[in-house]
Amino acid sequence: MSSSTTNSLHQNDPIEAGLHLGQHAVPQIAGDQPASSPGDHDPPKIIIIDDNTAIHDDFHKILDGRPAANAGARLADLEMEILGGDIGREVQAGKDSQPRYELHSAFQGKDGYEMVHDAVRIGRPFSTAFVDMRMPPGWDGVETIQKLWEVDPHLQVLICTAYSSHSWEEIAQRLGHSDQLLILRKPFDPAEVSQIAASLTEKWRLANLSREVVQDLEKAVAQKTREIRAQMTQRERVQQQLLEKEKQLRESQKLEAIGSLAGGVAHEFNNLLQIIQSFNQFALDACKPLDPMRKDLESVAIAAKRASSLTRKLLGFSRQKNLQFGDLDVNQVVGEIIGLAEPLVGSRITMAHCLGAEKPTVHADATELQQVLLNCIINARDAMDGAGQLFISTDNAYLDDNYCRVDQNLSPGLFVCIYITDTGAGMSPEVQRRIFEPFYTTKQIGAGTGLGMAMAYGLIKQHKGHIDVDSEVGKGTTFKIYLPVRQADAFGQPESDGPQSNDRSDAVRVDRVESKGATILVADDERLLQQVTKRILESMGHRVLLASDGPNAVEMVTQYADELDLVVMDVMMPNLTGTQAEQQIHRLCPDLPVIFCTGHAPGSEQGGGLPQGCAVLRKPFQPDELLKVVQQTLQQSRG
Repeated sequence: MSSSTTNSLHQNDPIEAGLHLGQHAVPQIAGDQPASSPGDHDPPKIIIIDDNTAIHDDFHKILDGRPAANAGARLADLEMEILGGDIGREVQAGKDSQPRYELHSAFQGKDGYEMVHDAVRIGRPFSTAFVDMRMPPGWDGVETIQKLWEVDPHLQVLICTAYSSHSWEEIAQRLGHSDQLLILRKPFDPAEVSQIAASLTEKWRLANLSREVVQDLEKAVAQKTREIRAQMTQRERVQQQLLEKEKQLRESQKLEAIGSLAGGVAHEFNNLLQIIQSFNQFALDACKPLDPMRKDLESVAIAAKRASSLTRKLLGFSRQKNLQFGDLDVNQVVGEIIGLAEPLVGSRITMAHCLGAEKPTVHADATELQQVLLNCIINARDAMDGAGQLFISTDNAYLDDNYCRVDQNLSPGLFVCIYITDTGAGMSPEVQRRIFEPFYTTKQIGAGTGLGMAMAYGLIKQHKGHIDVDSEVGKGTTFKIYLPVRQADAFGQPESDGPQSNDRSDAVRVDRVESKGATILVADDERLLQQVTKRILESMGHRVLLASDGPNAVEMVTQYADELDLVVMDVMMPNLTGTQAEQQIHRLCPDLPVIFCTGHAPGSEQGGGLPQGCAVLRKPFQPDELLKVVQQTLQQSRG
């Protein structure tokens, strides 16, 4: 198409004539239609970058959507013939009104670059650029294309040239081998231009659609990946929590096993202490006041007493200690212990408290609870090396099933919480794991027995509570004590710490008086304990018969039923336990009283497992303690 032809065309078309108003970009939608708003149905945008106005006119004529006059007439006649007059005219009108491309013109490479840049910025990019190779005095075609691809790497490019100073190899070297680049030699065929424009814009559309699909897929994959990661994180968190729970459960079970072992050791140790204390007392009774051996025997008595205290702590850890339960206000108990502890912690340690438990009533042993608190406070004092801050507080908390799985001793419900926090050296994880083990201590030799926290652990467990510790090296420690809020079915019955009756109504205190000798059966599987008990009772004029175990005791009762006034029997014996033997004895002689002696029998705490009305004497006991409970029982039996 010659320039003269294009000039005559645009002179008759005011819209095309506007292309020549200055050397700047002029946007125009082919087909004489206004530009559409951005959207999925907008016609593809093509930018023509050429310094020759006639070339712009030619491209507009080819791409404006109207076929050549003679071809258009023949096609219109055919449509009218096939579709009928009205329908044919509607189809032709629709084709005439529908723009195929949105065409924009730039007359220098830099102008085209700015238009492409702005189009990308507003989100309406061009699909295709028709670029001339020679556009003096500005950028040539190659430089223009380089700049265009910098701002829009997805732009399809058609090089239009009649002459180029660059070979195809040079162009490819500078622009790279790209599937977004074609070359059209001038003079060009209109059909070829139309086909290339259609192909490049459709290629751009499909590539754009493909990118959108890929982006959507990537977003979906990213979202799913985040969800999977979140699920994995949650699963890992749950698994970690389960591992922690399992670890805590193993620690709890280990302490349970140690507690059972400690209780058994304490029971056997108490039997030995009973023998040691009793024979030592016999020797003391036989010594004159100035006998040089008396001082040695008194030292033995002191050591035995200390050993007895040690076994009591072991029994406390193993939850086999006798407790006197009652309704307590924890706020009041904590307030009292703070007053007692202030002189112990020293003036360089600042004590503060906040007693905030709104429901502070628990069913507990006040003395033992104070001992537990005192042990924790002393531990805190020692951890602060004489200087720091100690904070004690109370609160209420609900422990759910998940928390209670850590400790089979716990039941879900409302608890009173006691927190004892210090600013001391803190504990390592290893120390925290072992802090409640008996005989474990971080103190210097001689500075502690390692039983204080073990005893606290056992006593709190015996209260159906829980004790825990949170600590970090260099940041201090918090002991947390949980006690169940008092319920209508509060557990436990008060018991004294010494000789007692399982039936409190019978626990009448009497003075020691003389009584005529009674016939008493002593049943114990330890021969030396038999001899000790016999010797104590015979010193008061009683007649003593001996049985070596439970079956032997039943046999002796059967044989001497008419003569016996009392049975003194150990709880833990082979073949037949003391409680089992008592049941058979009760069937034989319902009115024959029984006194139980125990170094501590599992299940005998709070009187559990022992018959009502039977007195209980805890080993090791002093001779006077045995004589007193024997006298008391005989007087009650005789009315």
